Amino acid sequence: GLFKDYDDIRNSPVQDFDGYKVMPGDIKYKDVNGDGKIDGNDQVAIGATTKPNLIYGFGIAANWKGLDVNLHFQGAGKSTYFIDGSTVHMFKLGDGWGNVLSEMANSNRWISADISGDPATENPNAEYPRLSYGPNSNNYQQSTYWLRNGSYLRLKTVEVGYTLPTQLVNKVHFNTVRIFFVGTNLLTWSAFKLWDPEMGSTDGKRYPLSKNLSLGISV
Repeated sequence: GLFKDYDDIRNSPVQDFDGYKVMPGDIKYKDVNGDGKIDGNDQVAIGATTKPNLIYGFGIAANWKGLDVNLHFQGAGKSTYFIDGSTVHMFKLGDGWGNVLSEMANSNRWISADISGDPATENPNAEYPRLSYGPNSNNYQQSTYWLRNGSYLRLKTVEVGYTLPTQLVNKVHFNTVRIFFVGTNLLTWSAFKLWDPEMGSTDGKRYPLSKNLSLGISV
């Protein structure tokens, strides 16, 4: 979690990354080896690989009278990655400035009661630590705090068609007339909401997959 106040800092193992002195609202790390200080000796393997260890897909098809429906789902599992960069650490120098994600602007972030006027904002379980300007060697460590689940399930393709009755189309000298709709990348289910999890991106600065909607007729 996060340090709630200075008493919390004094009663916790010493954290000193590159001389940075922690403040309330900074990330608190676990003393893995129990030596009373947080350093490189407390680093352990966490998460899975950035590339999914599981790729799967399945489809459903159905026909009823002149109506036909085809659904194809695509998914990936057993993957994790860290979120980082200026889209996550908004005032991290040297990484360029740009638009702030609405998720970050409206997030549950640790805020000092002196600023917010509400002690409840000093939440040690907040989704994001306090805002800081420039380098923050404590909060920018790769840890479980910034680790995200890259698993997802996507409705990859939807095709819905309707074949007009033969008696009707024969009257206008056609054998078959089918009207259809095709959609791709319409829905994605994932615990990760900031950007498309399939990108595997740490900061979301990649062109996302587009949704495509097509309507057509085959004669």
